[in-house]
Amino acid sequence: MSGFHKDVILKEDAPAQLFLSKHREFLHNYAKSQDSYEYVMSEWLRASGVYWCLTALELLDKNELSENDIFQFVMSCFNEEKGGFGASENHDPHLLYTLSCVQILAIIGRLDDLKTDKIVEFVVGLQQPDGSFFGDEWGEVDTRFTFLCLCNTSTYR
Repeated sequence: MSGFHKDVILKEDAPAQLFLSKHREFLHNYAKSQDSYEYVMSEWLRASGVYWCLTALELLDKNELSENDIFQFVMSCFNEEKGGFGASENHDPHLLYTLSCVQILAIIGRLDDLKTDKIVEFVVGLQQPDGSFFGDEWGEVDTRFTFLCLCNTSTYR
């Protein structure tokens, strides 16, 4: 049997409006609750999580996070030796998190602080003879990595 399954049934007295203040509060509290289980367990995607939160707050027109703190976090993810960004401090650099960090810096107006030569060297070093890209030094190949390379390099041109 195929078809759509309605997995949530809203009660008739459910609110009909979007509570923007609740969304903002959740996003701001997430950034502050660094001792929570969820925060600790999401370290492996932290850079992307910061990007998602920041873009959501920008869409809500209420980014009250410290741009200096965001910048410090992003730069703590940068691997000077390899030229890419990891998901968090002391994580291996990966194309996915490099793009997230570049996008974060674009949002907060800090692209001029990028070491673009190092990032380009990192990205180019992951290209394979057939034109595909590894996501990181460990060799996973995926079509999305080509897209990530294009996004990365076009963002700071």
